Amino acid sequence: MQYLAELQKTQAAFGLGGNSSVRLLARNTGENVWQPITNEQVLPVQDSSQAKDFKDGQMIIAEVTGSNQVQSIQDASKKIVNILQAFSRSQDKYKSAEEEVEQWKQSLNFQSQELHRREQELEQKELELEHLESRKLEIEELESKFAKERSEIEQLRKNIEAERGQFEAKAAALTVDQAEHIKTLISQLSTSFTNPDSLRDRIHSAVNLINQRQEILTGFWQNLDGLKNEAEKQKGILSKSTEELNARKAQWQQTQVALADAQAELKAQRGILKLQENNMAMSRVQLDAQIDLYEQTSNAIEAFGGPGSMEVLSPEEESRLQSMPIEELESTIKALQADFDKLVNYVSAQEDELAGLEGEIADLQSQVETSDQFARIELESNKEFAEEQYKLLEESVSGMRRSMQERLSVLNQQRAILDRRKGITVESSPVQSLLPLLAQIEAQKNRQEQELRKMESQIEAVRNYTQQQQEVLGKQTQEHQQQEQAIRTAEAQQQDRIRVVAELLGQISAQEQLLRPVQDIVDTLRPQLEAAVQDLGVMSNGNNSSQVLTDLQSVIQSLVSS
Repeated sequence: MQYLAELQKTQAAFGLGGNSSVRLLARNTGENVWQPITNEQVLPVQDSSQAKDFKDGQMIIAEVTGSNQVQSIQDASKKIVNILQAFSRSQDKYKSAEEEVEQWKQSLNFQSQELHRREQELEQKELELEHLESRKLEIEELESKFAKERSEIEQLRKNIEAERGQFEAKAAALTVDQAEHIKTLISQLSTSFTNPDSLRDRIHSAVNLINQRQEILTGFWQNLDGLKNEAEKQKGILSKSTEELNARKAQWQQTQVALADAQAELKAQRGILKLQENNMAMSRVQLDAQIDLYEQTSNAIEAFGGPGSMEVLSPEEESRLQSMPIEELESTIKALQADFDKLVNYVSAQEDELAGLEGEIADLQSQVETSDQFARIELESNKEFAEEQYKLLEESVSGMRRSMQERLSVLNQQRAILDRRKGITVESSPVQSLLPLLAQIEAQKNRQEQELRKMESQIEAVRNYTQQQQEVLGKQTQEHQQQEQAIRTAEAQQQDRIRVVAELLGQISAQEQLLRPVQDIVDTLRPQLEAAVQDLGVMSNGNNSSQVLTDLQSVIQSLVSS
């Protein structure tokens, strides 16, 4: 499994070899998904050659096996850049989602306007349907009247046929009064008789009106089908938007869990940073005490005449110097003094170089604090390299200081022998007993200074990392809140869409309930009127019926005259 880790190197004595370990910071649980490790865990690097190309404190990607063994390590710079690029792409994705929501809003406004226009059309069609209802009542009255008249006509026809035979049989015995009475009946019959042709025209007019209304109803049905198609389309859009909204909610919830974990990790990191700062403060107090003790011891040594012997001459060496000619001894001392002066100059130059490195490290630190994330990675790497050079140079200078003190001790002892041989009295000094203590204090002071610098470097790295995490977390939290607001807006729009679809379905149901009874009436009246037209076609036309009545009156008149 991959881990984001910090490489830790420890230098062995005399610069030979060393041990390396990795401090695990986060675990890779998916593509561009890293889970912070709350409990600090440090794993040793078994193969030291894997870490030879990396620096102490460098961010790396470590492959760790199930048995917690470091299998391989690689630079984490590219991985961090890829994560930042993925984060940038997610921002572009959220921006496109907002644009899509805006397009949905415009589409819904257009659909709302279209629905308003259709509502006005429906109101107009409802008025036409009310007019059609009144025409339906007229047609029903006409049909009732037609059925009644047809029944009367059939009855009259039967009566006429029946009486015709009687008239023929009784014609000879017909009296004038009877003839007048028959004429009166025929006249009344002619007055009450309705012309079938006129009735046929009225029925045809009613059929045409029914057909016209059927065309209007057909248009209504077509519009209703259009509304149904639109409703199905809106339902599909609503279903799709619901799925997308649910997916956005699920993603938002995952982001919320990740932010909560990041907050907890950041809080734990701050606690560790606080603890490290407290430890560093205690180390500073101890270092100040060591420096104060070192200065007091140095002042005491200087008060007793300067540094004495850290290297005690052997009896053989002291005997050799005692037997050496004074001129040769003076020449040896002058040569040692010249070498000592050269060493002092070299140490002074090295100390100047150390001061220059300190200024360079401070300058790089100020640049790190004001640079962007991409430049910060290179600057921190340069700073780590400079700190490593400072550490090595400081160790070298410390060794040369000790060598310088040893040479000065030998030089002082040889001068003391030369002075005694010349008869100059040399007093013993307590410096001899203070110098080992001073060396021990200085060694401990140097170790504490190194540890303090290392702690400062680590704390600064943790502080920078914590600050970066705080900035990233703040930005992610702000985007998370914006996503939440966008989801709430989308939910409100979704409710509006649901309401629009429900209103559309309600309008469809209302129109169908309104159109269905009228359509049933039209479907019922049309075949009845068409059957009535066929029945009138079978009957004699209006002119023949009138002629029959006229002929009947003429026959009766002729019978009366005869």
